[in-house]
Amino acid sequence: MSLIPLSAAPAGATNGPMPKLPDTLRGYVDKYFLRSRHILAAEGLDPVVTMQVFFRDGPGVLAGVDEAVALLREASDLAAHGGSLYALPEGAAYTPLEPVMHITGRLQDFIELETLYLGIISAATSLAAGLPEPRPEDVEQKAAAVRALLPEKNLMYFGARHWHPRCEEAFCRAAVAGGFDACATDAGARAAGLPAGVGTIPHALVLAFAGQVGRERATCAAAAAFDRHIEASCPRVALVDTFNHEVDDALATAKALGQKLAAVRLDTAGELIGQGGEPFDGRPYWTGTGVTVAGTLAVRRALDAAGFAHVGIVLSSGFGNLEKIKAFVQAENEYGRLFESLGIGGLFRSYAATADIVRLGGADLAKTGRAYRENPRLVRFI
Repeated sequence: MSLIPLSAAPAGATNGPMPKLPDTLRGYVDKYFLRSRHILAAEGLDPVVTMQVFFRDGPGVLAGVDEAVALLREASDLAAHGGSLYALPEGAAYTPLEPVMHITGRLQDFIELETLYLGIISAATSLAAGLPEPRPEDVEQKAAAVRALLPEKNLMYFGARHWHPRCEEAFCRAAVAGGFDACATDAGARAAGLPAGVGTIPHALVLAFAGQVGRERATCAAAAAFDRHIEASCPRVALVDTFNHEVDDALATAKALGQKLAAVRLDTAGELIGQGGEPFDGRPYWTGTGVTVAGTLAVRRALDAAGFAHVGIVLSSGFGNLEKIKAFVQAENEYGRLFESLGIGGLFRSYAATADIVRLGGADLAKTGRAYRENPRLVRFI
């Protein structure tokens, strides 16, 4: 089911540099992609990138490809600017971590579409695997369970990319009814009675700056650009895990932005031990890979020791797991303040697709832990 007629164009659309994405679709896009598109345009930054899409769950049967391709063909300038899209065909079998799609083109042409095409293929592939359609009442129940564990924390619903956008408004209403404070899309937020969606910096924006200023300076550069171009009322929250230098990049960004930096976000890849973390010692969520107690504690202590106690910590990745939340609650009881906010997408079960920039300007460049992978099974659609 398509969200709108995909041939629609926004009022006043031209053949110039502005995207063709209809306003009716923009409301269903994670806010940080809308803000990133604005920043890229303001900075004159539009690298040619390759985006790689894969699933951790599986093996399975890929579905939703035809609708996702139609979206990228009709609602972007990807084809007009010589871009390409290769994917496994509709109904093809896939294995976990296998690339199911490679999109190559100017980043500004399709950065705003990531939430939508991931949601489309995630929902269809989940249903093809036999998972049930999520029910809003179940989303509300899960959100309430999270809130019960974290009565004082800020909770943000980040699940738009996990299911088809047709359900975003209902799921956001359910998440807020269950106790969440915010949603990542404007359409979802407004449906839930909130003024607008929330979100600051994705890995894609950091990687775009890495192509310009190098990996060592990219995190600070992206945060500084956000500060230059985004309204002052939006809290400055810097993503600091892109290159697995969570402690170093948190400190560098805090020094660069000073009192304007509200928080840093940790979203460490599940393949990696975060900087300052510890190898797995048998304690799930405390040690090992991904966002852990040990890694978070290292960042918190480093910020405090350097005089940046005002900088909060936002955590995302895997916090739909109530056992992980319980581990962090226990850790705060033992160590004191660790984090202020959680971004959670997993309020329902899905085969959630992931997209990463893996090449920039024809050269390999990706967040640490990810890399470009050839897949001769992919077929050209655009």
